[in-house]
Amino acid sequence: MPLDSDINNADAQLHVEFYLREDGPNKGNPYVRIQAPGDKTNVIDQPVRDDHKGRFPRQWLYFQMQQSEGAAQEIGTPLSQWLTDAPDDINRDQIAELTILKFLTVEQLALASDSQLQRVGMGGVGLRERARQYLNRKNRVESNAELEDTKRQLAELQAQMQAMMATESKKRGRPPKEPVMEA
Repeated sequence: MPLDSDINNADAQLHVEFYLREDGPNKGNPYVRIQAPGDKTNVIDQPVRDDHKGRFPRQWLYFQMQQSEGAAQEIGTPLSQWLTDAPDDINRDQIAELTILKFLTVEQLALASDSQLQRVGMGGVGLRERARQYLNRKNRVESNAELEDTKRQLAELQAQMQAMMATESKKRGRPPKEPVMEA
């Protein structure tokens, strides 16, 4: 039986952060910090290589956008948005704890493995399930809104088509021949 990491992209569960070094002899050079959310003991921190850019293209793009535009947003739904949308699911203390463990988005928490959730402590599995339910509700609401918009557009197009058919039906058939004048 294949492992979950063989089927799914295992790199998608990592917290990857590109940053500029601010101290030492390599000041101003780009570095990468790779960490599994919830695991503070295994952190890879090294200068950026080309394989890092290829392995984590979204994070590299985010880093480049930060450098050119100032501040870009984290990829995914921020935990603070979850607190705003569903305050019964999570509280500020849990968000603070998750932030310390480098869980920055609801998607990271929803995709977290059991070993990552052990670092969260008791209730970590329940928190993951609530994150999954929140994302499902959010996706359903967005899908329903898109479906309603599509139905509205379809109704408008049908009305336009009927109006065109009504004007077209009056002009149906071959135009009458013009009488030929004999001289």
